[in-house]
Amino acid sequence: MNVTTWLALAVSLLALAASVYAIVRMRMLEFRPEVLAGDVILPRAGKAAGSAARLLLPLQFSNGGCAGGIVEWVAVRLTPDGDNARSVLLSPVGEVDMQRFIHAKRRLTEDNTLEPFTAFALEGKRALAKFVLFDIAERPRAAPLRLQPGRYGFELFVKSSNSRQPKLERTFEHVIEQKHVDDYRDDAAVYLINYQITLPTVRRALADAEWVPRSREVEASAH
Repeated sequence: MNVTTWLALAVSLLALAASVYAIVRMRMLEFRPEVLAGDVILPRAGKAAGSAARLLLPLQFSNGGCAGGIVEWVAVRLTPDGDNARSVLLSPVGEVDMQRFIHAKRRLTEDNTLEPFTAFALEGKRALAKFVLFDIAERPRAAPLRLQPGRYGFELFVKSSNSRQPKLERTFEHVIEQKHVDDYRDDAAVYLINYQITLPTVRRALADAEWVPRSREVEASAH
């Protein structure tokens, strides 16, 4: 291989390295939000509320880029038993202070629920935990959410300032048993836990308070 060939190869490698560096640097300077989800809480609603439900989702937002941005809104599509014709759209209606929620024996109150849910800033290389309360979109025109036993698919969509369209961030499933329905109707909080996410680190980051009840607390929450 002559000098000219070596020189051309070296120039090509330098150009490739410069391109890779530019791409990596651009990605580092972007706003790159992600969200971790998987658990669902049915807060105590009181027997007067009947079987109508609102869902409380612990969400951890993180930004993999160095640039900050805005998380504009989130939404959940709920599909029972894989039947798309029965899918419903849930929109965020508030944000819950988890320590006050636990202090109120896992019941939603004016003191622990901030309504409405609004857009929020997420700085570069930062993470932020939020407990977001979801309800049927376009209420009161739409019928309230009434959960029945079955397998429910959850699709979490996020719209942020770095994208014109909402992005499907997470999908997960939960099985609701008759016991869950009965407990909820008897004014007990119901926890649907997704054990596929990293429990120790993620849940410690989600809240300083212990939001998953111990076995004794599960029984006590019904009273």
